[in-house]
Amino acid sequence: MDFLHALSGVFSLLVICLLGICMDRWGWIGAETRRLVPRLVTTISLPAYLFHSIATTFSHEDVGHFLSGSFIPVISILLTFGAALLTGRLCRVQAKHFGLFCASFTSSSAVFIGIPLCDALLGPKSIPYALLYYFANAAFFWTIGSYLIASDAHRQSRFSGKRALKAVFSPPLLGFLTGLATALLSLEPPAFLMNATAIIGQLTTPLALLYIGFTLSLVPSSRYLSRDLLVAAAGRLLVCPLITALVVLCLGLDDFVSRVFILQAALPAVMQASILSAHYRTDPEFGTLIITMTTIGCVVTVPLIMSFF
Repeated sequence: MDFLHALSGVFSLLVICLLGICMDRWGWIGAETRRLVPRLVTTISLPAYLFHSIATTFSHEDVGHFLSGSFIPVISILLTFGAALLTGRLCRVQAKHFGLFCASFTSSSAVFIGIPLCDALLGPKSIPYALLYYFANAAFFWTIGSYLIASDAHRQSRFSGKRALKAVFSPPLLGFLTGLATALLSLEPPAFLMNATAIIGQLTTPLALLYIGFTLSLVPSSRYLSRDLLVAAAGRLLVCPLITALVVLCLGLDDFVSRVFILQAALPAVMQASILSAHYRTDPEFGTLIITMTTIGCVVTVPLIMSFF
């Protein structure tokens, strides 16, 4: 029953995506809305969400513990990133979404799906370790991952240091770092500010899912089974958790903590990948498809992976 309850969260996300598809088919979504939603999520709601979640979830002591203990998920994430780069080169992934391919291959939806799923399958004791993986996952995605996605738009042009800094120090990363500084310094922002960021941050998930829905409705059926898409989905749902399993096995990590890390690594692609791709005007259709495919696919792969580990 716990597992069915956890999967109900995945189906809830798919229902919201379906609503986005219906909104587009009903003619409610125009070109201006397609430009507005990614900008709203990337520059306003997501930075507020990251700031509030870090500032309220972690204390000064927690941040120190998480920074020192995050090396295990960091190792697995970096090894997965190396596998993504190698796979992308060997499979000759298209340049227009190479960075998006690598970011989606490497980064999981460690909060929106990961936290509820860990709680349902492994109990409340798993939450601190799930947050530990999320910490490493978010740090990777909002630095290397966001830079790679932004670089897709300029892959054929000369390297620009200014453009690279702008891609790395994006509004979401600044929200993440501001929340981290607030926790490290034990600051107490005014209650009205924290309430405002909490309310604005709650817009992130529904807007991102609706955007995925009304973008999915425009995707030609010929793209649904493209080679790049299938390889990215296999990497996200199979290669990443297997690499994580090898890392925790080699390091002799506690069985319970190992299961948490492997479960977090086996989740669908991080949904902000599609939003960032739309924000930087690269290939949001590919991002939408990889999120949808891995969200559906995890219904099959998560039980299989957890039965082995």
